[in-house]
Amino acid sequence: MGRGAHVMNEKQAVYSSIEECRVCAGRNLEHLLELGEQPLANSLKASDEVDELRIPLTLCYCADCSLVQILETVEKEVLFSHYVWVSGTALATREFASELVTRVLAQIDLKPQDLILEIGSNDGTFLRSFLDSGFTNIVGVDPAENIAEIANHNGIRTISGFWNSSMAASVQEEHGAARIAIARNVIPHTSELRDVVAALAAILSSDGVGVIEFHDASKILDGLQYDSIYHEHLCYFSIKSVGRLLEDAGLNMFHAEAGPLSGGATLVYFSKENRPCSADLKLMEKAESDVKVNQIETWRRFAQQCIEHRDASLELLSTFSDDVVLGFGCSARSSTYLNFCGIDDQYLAAIVDNNAIKQGLYSPGSSIQIVSMEEGMSLHPKLIVVLAWNFQKEIAQLCRDLGYTGEFLLPFPSLPLLKSGV
Repeated sequence: MGRGAHVMNEKQAVYSSIEECRVCAGRNLEHLLELGEQPLANSLKASDEVDELRIPLTLCYCADCSLVQILETVEKEVLFSHYVWVSGTALATREFASELVTRVLAQIDLKPQDLILEIGSNDGTFLRSFLDSGFTNIVGVDPAENIAEIANHNGIRTISGFWNSSMAASVQEEHGAARIAIARNVIPHTSELRDVVAALAAILSSDGVGVIEFHDASKILDGLQYDSIYHEHLCYFSIKSVGRLLEDAGLNMFHAEAGPLSGGATLVYFSKENRPCSADLKLMEKAESDVKVNQIETWRRFAQQCIEHRDASLELLSTFSDDVVLGFGCSARSSTYLNFCGIDDQYLAAIVDNNAIKQGLYSPGSSIQIVSMEEGMSLHPKLIVVLAWNFQKEIAQLCRDLGYTGEFLLPFPSLPLLKSGV
C-alpha cells in the first residue's frame, strides 16, 4: 500500500461528518465556509518533512436552533489523549484563574470542604486558585494523560479520562455531589454534547452552581476570528444556543458575564433550582439580538469577509518578503490561519513559543520551526506576526524587554494591522 492510500485510510478511520445539528438534531444545515483540508491544529511535527493527516474543515449553520458548528467530527481520542496546550503558560490565564474564584463566590456560598469539580482541568491552573483560597476538596478531570500527570505532580488531584455519565457516576460515588462544576472552553470541544451536559447535571448538587465558559460567537463575528475554527472546536455557541443545550438537560441558566480570554469569552452560570435571571444575562441576550448573531445572513457575510481577510494578509506580508519575519505563538488557532492563507516557512522564518513542549517541533501543515524566545530574537526580525493575538499585550512586552524595536502585525481581530506599539 502506498503512503497516499495509507493516509486516506487513516483519515477515514478518525473522522466522520454530521448530517444533523449537534444540539437540536435538526437536519437543516447550511454550509457557510470551507477552510480547506486542514491538519489537526495541535499535531505538531518532529520534522518539516513529516507526511501528515489533513481533514476537511467546513463551517455550517443550523436553521432550526441557530447553532454554528463544523461538519467534521474527529475522534476525541485522537485529539485529546495527548495534549500540548498548558493553561499555566500565559500570564493572562493565570491572572484570570484568581479572578474566577471571586466571580464564582459572588454566585454561591461555599464551605472549605465543598466539592469543586473542573472538567477539562488541564494542568490545574484554575483549581490551584481555589486551593490557594482555602478550598480543600477539589477534583479535576482531563483526558490528556500527559497533562493530568503534570497536574497531579503539582498537587492538583486530577483524574485522567473523558467526562461522560459514567465518569460522573464514578466521581460522585467517591467524592459526592459537586457544589461547583466548571467547564472552561470544554463544551465546544465535545462531540457527545448531550451526554456531557447530562453528566454535569448529574454531578451537581441540588443547590450547586455550574459554570460554562465558551468563545462567544458574537466576538468571533465582530473580530472576524475565523482562526478559532478548527477540528477541536465543534461548536461556536451564542448565549441562545448554549441556553438551549442547558434547558434540554433540565438546567437553568441564570447569569452571564464576559471573560477576558480566547479573544472574547462568555461565562454562563446555571443551576438545577430555578433562580431569577440576572440583569447582566438580560443585557447580554439583548446585545446578542442587536448584532443578529443568531441569523444566517450575518454568517453568510462573515464567510465572505474571511476570504477578503486572507487576501489582505498575504498582500501585507508580501511587503516584507526581503526581511526576517517571525510568528509568535504556535497556538491551535494559528494553524487555521496559516493553512487557510497558505503562509509557510517562505513567509515566516520561525514561530516563537514559550511553551517548552512545543520548542524544536514544527507547525502543522505550514511546517514552520518553533523556537524559544532567545532563538527567535537572535534572528533579528524586522516584523513579528502576533499569531496568539489574544495575548498581544503580554507578547509585545516580552519582545520589547528583549530589545525588539520593529513592528508587530496583528492578524486579528478584524483586518490585519501593522502597529509599532501594542
